[in-house]
Amino acid sequence: MPVANSEETLYLKEQRRFRRLEASLPVWLASADDFDQPGAKPWSLGYTRDISMGGSKVFVPTGEEEKWRAGQASGGKCLLRFDIPGLHSDEYVTGHVRHIARDNETGNCWLGVEFDDGAERARGEVMRAGLKSIKQRRGLQFGLILTLVVIGLGGWVIKSLAGRNDELRVLMQRENRRFNILSRPGLVGTRAEGISGLFESQAVRQRIDQLQANMSRLNNPKFQQEAERQREQELNELGFLNLKPVLGAQVTLGVAWPYGFAWPQVTRDLEEVLGRPIPSVVTFRDFKANFPMIDCREARVRGKTLQITWEPWYFSNPNAVKMSDIARGKWDKYIDSWANAARSFGGELHIRFGHEFNGNWYPWSVPALKKNGQDAGVYIAAFRRVHDRFTRAGADNVRWIWCLNAESVPDQPWNSPLRAYPGDAYVDIVSIDGYNFGTALPNSRWQSFREVYTRPYTMILRNASLKKKPLMIGEIGCASVGGDKARWMRDMDEQLRGPFRKVSGIVWFEAAKEADWRMVSSPQTLTAARQIWIKDHYRRGEP
Repeated sequence: MPVANSEETLYLKEQRRFRRLEASLPVWLASADDFDQPGAKPWSLGYTRDISMGGSKVFVPTGEEEKWRAGQASGGKCLLRFDIPGLHSDEYVTGHVRHIARDNETGNCWLGVEFDDGAERARGEVMRAGLKSIKQRRGLQFGLILTLVVIGLGGWVIKSLAGRNDELRVLMQRENRRFNILSRPGLVGTRAEGISGLFESQAVRQRIDQLQANMSRLNNPKFQQEAERQREQELNELGFLNLKPVLGAQVTLGVAWPYGFAWPQVTRDLEEVLGRPIPSVVTFRDFKANFPMIDCREARVRGKTLQITWEPWYFSNPNAVKMSDIARGKWDKYIDSWANAARSFGGELHIRFGHEFNGNWYPWSVPALKKNGQDAGVYIAAFRRVHDRFTRAGADNVRWIWCLNAESVPDQPWNSPLRAYPGDAYVDIVSIDGYNFGTALPNSRWQSFREVYTRPYTMILRNASLKKKPLMIGEIGCASVGGDKARWMRDMDEQLRGPFRKVSGIVWFEAAKEADWRMVSSPQTLTAARQIWIKDHYRRGEP
């Protein structure tokens, strides 16, 4: 944990003295599972007893003991948001509940929470606040002890003069009770009442007073317009400026990140740059990865649709997975783990399995299968097997994307995308990936949007089955060399709002990989992106 140089000596001294701080701090807790419940109010208020950089002992309302025991049994995450100066409202620490018990003296329920790695700044601020709390408590304790000493001396005088020992004992007991209240905080047993007297700091009292005031006004029609104005102001501050439905919205904007492990941070940054929300996010996972439950839940909390590009290989070993093995059921146990997790998640989820199958660069592609004496039928069988395992598990919240590459490589009849179509019952959305490589590669050339997409787009519209499905552009990007990228983007806009109006979703591949595909690769392209994506046509699906 970084420490300012001016405080380093003092901090290290205190850290050695207090490896574990016995400090009481207000903390809002939520179980990650609570975000799955429609209409749930996930956050509840508790307080810490012991804190360290690695975890904390947290007292919670006794009535919530059953919920936390269920969360502990399922191994779910919990989120802690400390109500202390120096931390923003969106900064929280994640952890796992390792122990649950009742306090022998107060009867309150407490959790032993182990913090996850990360959120180092937040944990550091918590330790600083705990250290400050201890110092303040010591000052109060010293004052009380001094008071007791004075009272004791006074009592001795009184006893010697008047023999009023009983009255002194009562006085001492009263002071001891006050001392215990300050040393051992208690918690009121219901979420609505909040926290007890220990937390009667001005900031917490004001927050709870405001909460009660808002609750009393919630169902009062007199305050409807005022409430709507307040919500609009708060959403404006969050960057969601377009609060009213956009009647002309036709296309959902999405962004794809390579791997996508830190997509919330980079997506938020991109939204700030573009001046608008991005309602769809694409991440990539291989056949070695666990189901990304935290990504699914966070996407839902943030009002976004998550699309997982599920690639049947290992990133570290491209030949570890064979499509024929998937089709025969060798990978059923692994696939079932994803299917069961997807069903447990319950929210809408898009899975793009085995994309760009008509190119020659992936081991699951039809050209790769042909080299091994197989054909598109193996791809179809594997796709259906994966789909059927999800259906068998009851994961009907998953929408399946069949994604072809705009250009078949090689361009041969046996490699036509139509030969690898799994069937109407197995495909919910049809998708096309296409890039303008410019002169980024030795044999590539600058191509317009129409040159890249006209052929596959026409093929889909002429097919009786495919034209009935929603159509999206699964990945798109434009190289930064070989032509005017900003002009290319503006031409793309004209085409999407003109002859390519069947397209209902578009995902920009925001990365510098084979080429610099990013829409923010230059000031000119950023200006073009802002001017394009702010149009009503591309605001479908906004929160």
